[in-house]
Amino acid sequence: MTFKSASRKTLSESVVEQFLEQFRRGELKPGDRLPTERELMEQFGVGRSTVREALQGLARMNLIEGRPGSGTVVKPFDLTAYLRPDLFSAMLGGSSATELLEVREIIEVAAIGLAAQRATADDLAALDDMLTSAAEALARNEPTYELSALFHVGLAHAAHNGLLLNIMLSLYELLRARGEHTVDLYSYLEWEIESHRELFNLVRAGDVAGAQRAMDAHLRHAAHRLGEISGDDAV
Repeated sequence: MTFKSASRKTLSESVVEQFLEQFRRGELKPGDRLPTERELMEQFGVGRSTVREALQGLARMNLIEGRPGSGTVVKPFDLTAYLRPDLFSAMLGGSSATELLEVREIIEVAAIGLAAQRATADDLAALDDMLTSAAEALARNEPTYELSALFHVGLAHAAHNGLLLNIMLSLYELLRARGEHTVDLYSYLEWEIESHRELFNLVRAGDVAGAQRAMDAHLRHAAHRLGEISGDDAV
């Protein structure tokens, strides 16, 4: 496998995007072992912390895992059907914020209800780690939008429905790109993390109806605060 030197998006985002492209093209397949951290540092032209941050992001997306004696390997997951950057670009250019909200209400309200019923201890630990990482990043005045998008993907993973997870992974880049516009909105980001924590607590408590109501309110309130829908539509 061959990688290019990372460009500054952030560096870790550039690394993740190149990995996703390798997955999409089928150049990285389930069971493949990734190069060592040192080899990745040399290929991407970045430091160890950037490589580790990128690998942590891929692990949160349930795409890779560390195996004793084998290093870091690709998990058994076929991404070729939904990791389509060209489709993400078309969605960004052609879909309205209202359309995205409507789709997310259909998908994510159902997903969180299933997550409240099916989340395992490992699922909950992964979601809790994302929330902790987001709060720590915000305290350091660092971007949190990638962790925010991953949290929503993580809820779909906790639903243990492969099709729902595929759909949310297809939306991941769209959600991350949307989140880039929130980097300077500290009060919004503070609210978002608190709201995500509320969603997590409802899932952990197994409150299906409460989690679904909270997700619908979360999606609408976020869209309203970002000026994507009117106040009347947020009710």
